[in-house]
Amino acid sequence: MGYRKLKAEQEMVITAFVEGKDVFACLPTGFGKSLCYYCLPALFDSVKHHTSPWSIVIVVSPLHALMQDQVEALTKKGVSAICVLGHEEKEMDRIVSGDYRLIFTTPEVLLTRKDWRHVFQSSSVEELLVGIIVDEAHCVKTWGRDFRKEFSKLGDLRGYFSVIVNFMALTATASMSTRKEVIRLLGMKKPVTIEEVGIQLSYLIDELREKRGHTDKTIVFCRTYKDCTDLYLTFKRELKSEITEPIGYPDVSPFRLVDMFHACNSSSTKSAILTSFLSQSRLRILVATVAFGMGVDCPNVRRIIHWGPPINVESYIQETGRAGRDGQPARAILFYSKRDLSHPYMEESIRNYCQNASVCRRQVLFKDFEYSSDTSKNQCICCDLCVMVCECSECAI
Repeated sequence: MGYRKLKAEQEMVITAFVEGKDVFACLPTGFGKSLCYYCLPALFDSVKHHTSPWSIVIVVSPLHALMQDQVEALTKKGVSAICVLGHEEKEMDRIVSGDYRLIFTTPEVLLTRKDWRHVFQSSSVEELLVGIIVDEAHCVKTWGRDFRKEFSKLGDLRGYFSVIVNFMALTATASMSTRKEVIRLLGMKKPVTIEEVGIQLSYLIDELREKRGHTDKTIVFCRTYKDCTDLYLTFKRELKSEITEPIGYPDVSPFRLVDMFHACNSSSTKSAILTSFLSQSRLRILVATVAFGMGVDCPNVRRIIHWGPPINVESYIQETGRAGRDGQPARAILFYSKRDLSHPYMEESIRNYCQNASVCRRQVLFKDFEYSSDTSKNQCICCDLCVMVCECSECAI
């Protein structure tokens, strides 16, 4: 179809769906969500050894104009697609015959039009149908309440067919509550949930583009080798030629603004990265596992980011202690999910620290080590909880 290599998240979406799982993917605008289903008919043809008629994918979308534009673009690429808005009766026989690989339509056509229901429930279509895609899936909740109620009933399609049909829900904007509601309304059972790796760290990418070699020296600690690799590849994908200083220089350690350190690095690579990070080099952000650990003394680290919590508070203090060793202010930022905290190896101390929403974070850490300190002053530079109640002259309204 003329596309470049798939992104890691696209591969995960497609692989999970081909394996017969429901998929919920929250990926940013312009990421390439549509490609996740454009390629499905051809992939299923290969898996099921179809020649003609082809595998069929039904795509449910809220916007007529968008669907028509997609069909036009796909047709130009030689992909057989049709937009069904309810008045395409002359195409019914061709759909039943399996002439179209991608069928774009609306919830209203699928759920309220008996003539079209007869078409989609025909044995020939059911035999070829490999999945239903819900594009702009947040509309299932936001529009399904009262504006276009059929959106909230799309889950009924599971009983619409005599065969098991998996759903793929795609959106760029969905809060956690919206995700849960969409998953419930679509009747998804333990769906594979996928979002862009590192989307929460987009501000770091923006900072690198703006400040380049003046970006605060930062260590991003990851729990696993895979997380480390995925996050580093996100930086590479987003920055492209900007990952080096000067821009466009060879993508090798001496010129990189971002690099990766883990146990699988060769000894020579580890040594080169360590030397670069400890010196006044171009390297500003190091994505690392705990392999970048004890014994490393880099005095001018200004920021520690944990991409997932360590197993206990002791490890957290040790790892955050890599910043600010020159006595200058430094920051520690921790990202976590409920899934992170559910791991059996996670100790209660770090669970409590993450879930604490009222007590000064410094005091929580000090308490574990029987140490106390007055944090009532300068609360705006203490922690995310203290800044909310700070009444200093700079914070007072």
